[in-house]
Amino acid sequence: MLALNALMRNCIFFGVLFSASGTHADEIADFYRNKRMTMSIGSTSGDGTDLYGRLVARAMSKHIPGNPQIIATNIPGANGLVAANHLYNLASKDGLALGTFSRYVVFEALWNNPLARFTPDRFNWIGNVNVDVSVCVTWHSVGVKSLAEFMRRDLKIGVTNESHVNILNNMFGAKLVAIKGYPGGNEVNIALERGEVDGRCNISWSAILAAKPNWVRDKQIDILIQFSHRKLNDLPDVPLVTDLASTDSQKKILNLVLASQMMARVIVSPPDVPAERVSALRRAFDQAMIDQDFLSEAAKVNAPVDPVAGVEIQDLVAEMLRTPSSIVKEFQAIVDGRL
Repeated sequence: MLALNALMRNCIFFGVLFSASGTHADEIADFYRNKRMTMSIGSTSGDGTDLYGRLVARAMSKHIPGNPQIIATNIPGANGLVAANHLYNLASKDGLALGTFSRYVVFEALWNNPLARFTPDRFNWIGNVNVDVSVCVTWHSVGVKSLAEFMRRDLKIGVTNESHVNILNNMFGAKLVAIKGYPGGNEVNIALERGEVDGRCNISWSAILAAKPNWVRDKQIDILIQFSHRKLNDLPDVPLVTDLASTDSQKKILNLVLASQMMARVIVSPPDVPAERVSALRRAFDQAMIDQDFLSEAAKVNAPVDPVAGVEIQDLVAEMLRTPSSIVKEFQAIVDGRL
């Protein structure tokens, strides 16, 4: 009898558990059904951030319970800072808002930029589509064929964010001139093609493959350096930025910079979203990343997919925020051009 009672209790327990799980899923589906979500894209249309944001918006919709429609909207400005501020402070916190923006917005908060009106670890990080590497390139007609020449020439470099230019200048003695004022990466690309600038830094290799494959195919650019600990298979002969580092401080600063590669194409939701909806969004993202329709669509536009789960990004952001203040201050001075 005792064994039978124990068996009955187990049956009841698991019955309640499965029932609660089903009810929970139904509640999520009921919330999202017939709803419209937003995907705030922190760039102008046509660049890598825009491309990935729209790909994910289409893919996640079919995997969120209730299948809400996700509407992508461009909110460019300050290399993603405007979109991050919007998502954190203005977007709805009920689970109907998503966003994507530059990995470097975390740094703006790390060194207390007053324009960064958010706390990075309070965002709900849903996932990252691709682990990526940034490169510096020059237009073929400029004639720069080696890193040594790149570092000693006074070259005009179009930027939306001058961090990589300042790292090369202030840590390693380059003479690059950052040309600012572009609203997005697509505008920098146009300036490069028109000859208004000599090159571009801080552009993702995946963005080149996706948005400008002809640059590589037709040898229109020379690729001078890759910001990574390890060379990409596509770029076995392109030097690493870590090759330039000689001091412990330089290596620590580069480790902080390169940690952001894990956040190359992040998908984020605002703070204070109910936990069960955050979990549902993370599951939907994970499922989208292995969806064959999504992978096929990404392949058609040369957009690499190498995803990282949202919980890993959440932990990475928390770790970045624990960076010793001395390293943060030195890093900020370098990026601000004060060294």
